[in-house]
Amino acid sequence: MKEAAFDEILESLVDGEVEFILIGGLALNSWGVVRGTKDVDVVAAPTSENLNRLAQVAEGLGGHIEGAEVFASTSFSMATQLASGERVLIQTPKGALDVVQGLPGVLPFEELQRDAVLVVIGQTSVPVCSLPHLRAMKRAAGRTRDLADLEDLDAAHGPDAWQA
Repeated sequence: MKEAAFDEILESLVDGEVEFILIGGLALNSWGVVRGTKDVDVVAAPTSENLNRLAQVAEGLGGHIEGAEVFASTSFSMATQLASGERVLIQTPKGALDVVQGLPGVLPFEELQRDAVLVVIGQTSVPVCSLPHLRAMKRAAGRTRDLADLEDLDAAHGPDAWQA
C-alpha cells in the first residue's frame, strides 16, 4: 500500500454526501493532540441510504472488506456488511477506513452529531466528535493508548474540559 492519504478518504466521504462523524486518532489530532494513527475512524448515520453512499465511496476508492468468512469489494456487498451494525474495516489504497458501529462505549451517530464540530482537514470541512464525546469514548475503551490520549487531552485542554 502507498502512503496513507487520510485527507483524500475524508474528502471522498464528504463529496459522496456520506453522513459521518470523525472519531479516534484523527479526531484526537483535531483537538490538538498529535499522534500517529493507522486508519480513519468514523461513525456513520445508520440509514440504508447513507450506508449505500458510504459503500459507493469505498468502492470508488478501490476498497474492500476482508475477513475470515468474507471478501467484499462491490458497493452492494460492502453495504450489506455495513448494514449488519457491526464494526467494518474497509481497506483502500489510500489507507484503512474503520466504520465503527456496535462497539461498547461508542456513542450513537445521532448523539455524536448533536455536538460535533466542523474542522478543516486538508481542504475539506469534516464533522469531528466533540471533546466531551471523544473523552467519553476514550474512557470507555480504556486501552493503554486511550488512557495516554486522555492524559494528553488533559495537558492540552485541562482536566475539566471534558465536562459538557
